[in-house]
Amino acid sequence: MGKTRDKTSFFDLKRDVVDRGLCTACGTCVGVCLFDAISIDYESDEPIPILTGECTECDMCYPACPGKNVPLRTLDKTFLGSERYFERDKIGIYTSCNRGYAMDEEIRLTSSSGGIVSSLLIFALEEKLIEGAILTGWRKDKPWRCKPYIATTKEEVMRGIRTGMMIVPNNALLAEAVTKKQMEKIAVVGLPCHIHGLRKLQMRGKPKKLVNAIQFCIGLFCASTYYWEGTKHLLQESGKIKNLEDIVAMDYRGGKPPGDMFVLTRDGKFRFVATKHDYVWHLLGSASYKRDRCLMCVDFSAELADISCGDVFQRIEDKPGPFVATVARTETGEGLLQMATEKGYIHLEHHDPDMIPSSGMGWEAKKHAGVYRWLERSRYGWPVPDYEYEISESPLPRDLKFPG
Repeated sequence: MGKTRDKTSFFDLKRDVVDRGLCTACGTCVGVCLFDAISIDYESDEPIPILTGECTECDMCYPACPGKNVPLRTLDKTFLGSERYFERDKIGIYTSCNRGYAMDEEIRLTSSSGGIVSSLLIFALEEKLIEGAILTGWRKDKPWRCKPYIATTKEEVMRGIRTGMMIVPNNALLAEAVTKKQMEKIAVVGLPCHIHGLRKLQMRGKPKKLVNAIQFCIGLFCASTYYWEGTKHLLQESGKIKNLEDIVAMDYRGGKPPGDMFVLTRDGKFRFVATKHDYVWHLLGSASYKRDRCLMCVDFSAELADISCGDVFQRIEDKPGPFVATVARTETGEGLLQMATEKGYIHLEHHDPDMIPSSGMGWEAKKHAGVYRWLERSRYGWPVPDYEYEISESPLPRDLKFPG
């Protein structure tokens, strides 16, 4: 009889996840490979992990991958202290639900929706709680695309303000930050899929050096990410930009919140492309260019993060906007928010958690449509991620708000 393998490899990951359309492009497999054997390639303009070195079958990438399975029940109990009931816990398990904004006027007015995330990272860096933060910024060589980077100063954090609606493999920089740059304390900002990968990594407890370095993670509300092809069509058809090489800078959230899409071209002109309402509800967000793996995701509000943040689209009576919905889920998250508030970096006030499922179509896209699509795919035997819970959905009475 042949010897039974007791360790997984990148080849298992490729067979069970990548080749079955379950890869989230979160970059976790790259970030945990201490042998630098996995890289991110852009096949059809979409990030995908590929083997560029020798796989040692070290059993690191496959167990940390959130593409094939996200054991939500176990992760909830491990990091949040209890299990959830899908139709009751509409935004997952949390300790407090707030809304807020950055006290620094520049950060508040230049960010997408209030500057809480940027302010928390700047606070943590300036107070020496972390040495670096992994987040998303614009590429210098292709300023219409985004990439992950490591910020170590306020100025570097500000580079990540108002980035794009495309998947970026943030977790791919874990090993670079910890093993190459020798950082002992880092934070990671990411979408639900990034957080899923981080929590699987932390629950397993290895690579230990990476696990010990992650001080906290901030998750962003996410209705979906979109294929770059959709944005390309917007730029070339609606924006009348024939050559992307003419773009010097790009902004998905320019102008008055919730923001519109603009580009700066080499001739020095600012060009309007589309309103956020039009490009989200009538092209990208209408499912036309939603990434297929996102259509199977059931996590809208980054339900495993220490702190989850997202837009508040409703008008708050007698309150100047914009606000950031800021949900604390762990003691670490609560402590960070309290310290940042006391130090004058952010302002927080109570936010009704029932307002989050009514704020735009993001919650509906994940918690109803995503769940239903998962159930339908399962019925036909199509590839779906395993969430460990028995998930379900039903209509929710609410006053749904669409951002203009």
